[in-house]
Amino acid sequence: MLIQAMVQTPIPGQLDRFNRFLQMNMALAAAHGVGTSLKVSSFGTAGIEIYLMQQFADWEEYGEKTDAMRGDPAWRQIMDFGGGSQPFAENIDSFCASAIPELSSQEGFSAGPVLATVWAPHPKRLGATLEAFARGKAVHEPEGCKVRVFQILGGRFCGQLLYNMSFESNQAFGRCMAGIQEPHAALMADIDQDPVANMTAQFKMDNPVLVG
Repeated sequence: MLIQAMVQTPIPGQLDRFNRFLQMNMALAAAHGVGTSLKVSSFGTAGIEIYLMQQFADWEEYGEKTDAMRGDPAWRQIMDFGGGSQPFAENIDSFCASAIPELSSQEGFSAGPVLATVWAPHPKRLGATLEAFARGKAVHEPEGCKVRVFQILGGRFCGQLLYNMSFESNQAFGRCMAGIQEPHAALMADIDQDPVANMTAQFKMDNPVLVG
C-alpha cells in the first residue's frame, strides 16, 4: 500500500473555497478509481492540519493513476483554481508513505482516528527499529487497534518511519490507550535499555467536521 498526502490549513475566511478545492481533488481521484481519505489533526500539531490522502496498491498503480489524473482536463481546472489570485490555504507538507507489508495490518484507510508516531532510526539500527515495531504491534493490536508501519518519502519527515495505530472510533481509541498502559510501559522500558530510534513527532488525526 502506498499513500500520497497533501497537508494544508485553511486561511481564515476562506473555508468555502478550501472545501471546494478538496472536493475537486477527491472527485478527480474517484473518477480514476483512486481511494481518498480526509483527516484533521486533533492534537500534537502547532495548528490545525488537514490531510488529504490518496491510496494506491503499489508504485506501478501510482504511476499509472497519476498520469491518468494529470491528463484529465479536471486537473487543469484544479490547478487554475488553486493558483487563483485569492489564496485560501497555506501549504504545510506533502509526502508519500510506503507501507512495510509484514508490519502493516489491513489494507485501506482508517474509518476513525489515527495515532501517528514518527521515528528516526539510529545509524545502522533500522533492522532493530523494525523489530521493536513488531513487538509494539503485538502489544497494541490485542487492545483494539490496527497497526501500520510506513517508510516516509519526501516532506518534513523524509527518510523516517511512521508507526500508525488506527481505530474504529474515539471510544475504541480510549479503550485501547487505557488497555496498553502497563504492557506498553514495560516494552518501552525494555527497549530503552538499548535505544534504536528517536521519536520526532506524535499526533492524532481524526475525521473532519467542517471540511470536506
